Amino acid sequence: MTDTDIRTALEQATGELRTPPDLLDRVRAGGQRRVVRRRTLLAAGFATIAGGSTAGALLAGTGGGETPVAAPLLDRPTRGDLKRDAAFLKRVRAAWRDHIGDAAVLGEPHIAWAGSAPHGGRIAVVAQRAPLRKVQPSGQTSSGPTGFVEEDAAGIRVISAEEMLDVTAPAPAVILGRRNNVLMVFDDGRRIRYSPEPSYTAEGKVHRTFVPLDFRAHDGVAFVATAPQPTLIRVGLRADVANGGGDRRVGLANLSRLVRATGRGAMHGMDNRTVLLDGLPIMARVDLRLDHADYDDLYGYRIVTPPETWYVRGTTPDGRRFAVQTQSCTDDRVRLFLTLGTLEPALLGFTDAAAPLAVQVRLPDGQGVVVAAGDGDTGYPAALRYRVARGAWLPVAKDAALLPAAATEVEVTVRGGRPVRIPLP
Repeated sequence: MTDTDIRTALEQATGELRTPPDLLDRVRAGGQRRVVRRRTLLAAGFATIAGGSTAGALLAGTGGGETPVAAPLLDRPTRGDLKRDAAFLKRVRAAWRDHIGDAAVLGEPHIAWAGSAPHGGRIAVVAQRAPLRKVQPSGQTSSGPTGFVEEDAAGIRVISAEEMLDVTAPAPAVILGRRNNVLMVFDDGRRIRYSPEPSYTAEGKVHRTFVPLDFRAHDGVAFVATAPQPTLIRVGLRADVANGGGDRRVGLANLSRLVRATGRGAMHGMDNRTVLLDGLPIMARVDLRLDHADYDDLYGYRIVTPPETWYVRGTTPDGRRFAVQTQSCTDDRVRLFLTLGTLEPALLGFTDAAAPLAVQVRLPDGQGVVVAAGDGDTGYPAALRYRVARGAWLPVAKDAALLPAAATEVEVTVRGGRPVRIPLP
């Protein structure tokens, strides 16, 4: 299961409470340091998540100054073209106070930036001091809450709220507009760069080209007009300066809100359609390395359920281990890989996860054809049959198989659907 899948699932289960995009790496490493990335303020106080489960409230800490990551939000004068609009600033503070409720905070909320957004609304970046507290079990120190407040024709509301922690940086970016077509990035001092969309190398690895953002035009904030992204977020962000945990990824503050708006936030694992044709346990998949970071979009965001993915592994007639796998990216394109006689997968191209026969891979040297049924709209498993030339139809025990090299056609019957016949390559 990918980090993105877990993060999406946890956000769906807990509202605005979010987990780090590299959670699995941290768990595999023993969870020694960077367990908590961003924590969202709840009406009754702060809460934490670690290792995929809810933890206790923050413990009271010692007095003293703020954590270093809070400085750009708390210590600088208000910036933006609305920094002197007293009426707007008053509405922002009122909305913020109403949102945080009974949380223990100090003094008045500080508005780090207030201004007009290209989509016609007004927006503010807010931070507020709170007694220093230790976040358990990570041990990080929180300085208080921070978030974004937006005002448009529908009124004024807090669209995100989270904690300022001493190791991880608060999410400085949001997607705005009814069509999700405005990216806003607050300058938090980490020299954040922007990428419009992911691309792929010849090996099938994810590649992004990043360009600097212009924070001068809007006095400390960058706005980027993007293509409408109602169900896909193709943009990505990366910081030149890593946070205290060594992470250059940049959080999207209202990601969980965008996920909920699509209504498509169910949890899906990377290998959620696994078929082992050789009878060996899944732990024996030593010949596949698609779970390495290079094959994932580290700096992108996903707001919809990824397409179903396949992992089909077996042994060829001449005794070689093989693996066929699909993998989706944040742009919903699905790559098709083959591993045969090597530790590195070979990109075969792109496939349609919803096609009746999503996987059709003819192995070299006459070793057969790997097939797998598509996702479809009515569920799975699907019933498969194959034949050679115009011979009799032969049943397939599973919804994925290694067919003989002589196979020429497959018939797929998805539950509740009509048979579809597909010629093999």
